[in-house]
Amino acid sequence: MTIALYPCMSLPCCASVSARKTSQGVRRVLRHRRHAFGIRAAGMLVPSDSFGGRSPEKKAADLLRTLFTFCAARIVLAQLEGSGRGSLASYNAEAYDALTTMLQDEPMRDGDAWLEKLLTRNEMLALRIMEVRAAYCKDDFEWHMVQSLANKDMGGANVALLRSNAENSFKRSSSMQQRDAPGQ
Repeated sequence: MTIALYPCMSLPCCASVSARKTSQGVRRVLRHRRHAFGIRAAGMLVPSDSFGGRSPEKKAADLLRTLFTFCAARIVLAQLEGSGRGSLASYNAEAYDALTTMLQDEPMRDGDAWLEKLLTRNEMLALRIMEVRAAYCKDDFEWHMVQSLANKDMGGANVALLRSNAENSFKRSSSMQQRDAPGQ
């Protein structure tokens, strides 16, 4: 008996092999296939050289880490400023100025590289931002909303692009008809 995961691949299986060993073998073969041919995402094959050998999900995770770093920096900045605390605000002018200067002087293209620079300038502030970004990622970021918004925005963007293309195509065909019209 064989388990055919893909038409070109089958794995031997017998009743005496435990489900755990079978799933480990399947994962091993899939891991090999992922590196050899590309990255399979929801039935679509993403060529393995698309993101330097990383999956689209890994690329998105890297970009999200930078986003979370920026969010954490803004959260900490607001905390240092005392925003939202009313008369209990604990304004820390030195840390606030250090973080404001860092945000202005160093563009945050890579959150980890940015934090590494901050670690050399103000270690306690960098550690605080690392803690906040981890907590934000784990507890406060609304993951389900990202998928919902991405799907909604993708549909809307596709409709807008198709609409724009249809309008441009109609304008081109109208101008060609007017140009080709005999002696009007």
